[in-house]
Amino acid sequence: MLPNLIPIKTFLGKYYQELAYSSVQPKYSKSNLTHFFDQRFLIQNNKTQMIVDPTLRGLIVIISGNEVLISKDMYDHPNIEVVNSMENQDIGQNNPKSLYDATVFSTISYLICQNHTMFRIVGEVDEPIYIRHKSDYETFYSSVVVFNVSPDINVEIVEEFESYCALNSVTNYILQNNSQLNLSTFYQNHKSALSFCLRNVIVQDYAKYTHLLFGKGSSSVIDESKIMPGYKSSIELLGCINSDQHEFHKIVGVQPVELDYNFLFDHRHVVYGKGKVTFTPVIVGQLPSDSHTNIESLDLGTISEENHLESIGEFLVPIIERATLERTIGVERFYSNKSKFLHF
Repeated sequence: MLPNLIPIKTFLGKYYQELAYSSVQPKYSKSNLTHFFDQRFLIQNNKTQMIVDPTLRGLIVIISGNEVLISKDMYDHPNIEVVNSMENQDIGQNNPKSLYDATVFSTISYLICQNHTMFRIVGEVDEPIYIRHKSDYETFYSSVVVFNVSPDINVEIVEEFESYCALNSVTNYILQNNSQLNLSTFYQNHKSALSFCLRNVIVQDYAKYTHLLFGKGSSSVIDESKIMPGYKSSIELLGCINSDQHEFHKIVGVQPVELDYNFLFDHRHVVYGKGKVTFTPVIVGQLPSDSHTNIESLDLGTISEENHLESIGEFLVPIIERATLERTIGVERFYSNKSKFLHF
């Protein structure tokens, strides 16, 4: 163990009491989040940099807390504008701590992360964008990212989480009128890892947001989405979660701006051994009357071992069939991630 590891509650100082209170909210009650504060980590402190890396191929950004690597292809793309808080005085003059919200644990990122990056999608992009979040051993990394999709633009984004210790992220997706975001998420955590993810998703009028989640449990994962649907918007949330004999906690909050929108939710959970998957909805008001929601679990402990793969395939097929990309360029990474997830 490194000598400069410190308990996270010591690092948080005056914010510790607020976050300790946040961790006992009903939506986190099943996740044992309170145990996190006594753990010791190496925490990035004022170590901020964004590097354009010409060795990265395709449209990819790698985020390790305050350190951001972005491919030259992405940085130079004519329809992607990159704005970094270290380079933009207007962003730098704002107080990032003002966006911290004690009721949402992952907003701890606004207290720790010194490097906020915004990507504006201002025109068509003919291949998927990959966002890779990663942490090293004995570290707690936090990040803040914003994706703003211009009106009438269709974009595909693939999130990859690879944590060796503790990883926390806040990603803000803003879908302007009549835009479309097809988002896919793959967790590739190691067994001892902790991951906390928050997506703030603003879906403006007539916009469409589709999210396919491929979750794999580690020591603990809290994957939280807060979605704000606009008028005539469409929300689809599809997921396959493999407990991998560990824990995965999914929280979905819906806070509509307008009552007239479409909502579909279909999640399939595979559990076995000591594995645990939980789902917690946080809905403001009521969902539209024509909404479709489905949550199913497959306990492999009730099925003979020789039938596991066949049963898993039949159980997940409605979601797996949807896991495709519209683009044909730069898609190998996506299908490789999908194949790895299906190796139960």
